[in-house]
Amino acid sequence: MIIDAANLESSVKDLGWWIDYIKLRDLFDEGNLVEIRNYCVHHGTDNQNKFFTFLKNNGFSLITKPLKVIRQTDIEKGDLRKANFDVEIAIDAIEMADRYDTIVLFSGDSDFNYLLRILQRKNKRTIVISTKYHIAKELIASSDKYIELEKLKPFIAREK
Repeated sequence: MIIDAANLESSVKDLGWWIDYIKLRDLFDEGNLVEIRNYCVHHGTDNQNKFFTFLKNNGFSLITKPLKVIRQTDIEKGDLRKANFDVEIAIDAIEMADRYDTIVLFSGDSDFNYLLRILQRKNKRTIVISTKYHIAKELIASSDKYIELEKLKPFIAREK
């Protein structure tokens, strides 16, 4: 399972709920789950460090990098903030391909369209999970299965 954390968190925030990562992990059969890779920006705050420790202690592999701030010359535009993981996700998915039959991608980023097509040529099944407002049409078309994130809410939503 591959989680594009920025995309996933933005999706559930727009839906008005949060993910219980233990419930998310437990959706998958442990015997068939190769790895859960969570790609996320590292802000270095105490709260985030505690959350990362929680994820690691519960079977998640974290791939992180600091937020990159690009100063704009036009003050009205403000600073540009980036922490894109598209390249890391694509390379890791290809390098790990001999370890799995099906990849589950939590992202709606159209940049992964090419990755899915390559994996399918390698006879890998591709499942994409996102929301209708955060997924590119190309990604739906190129995946073997698209699952609307909202349908998983009863199984993975964090209790208040």
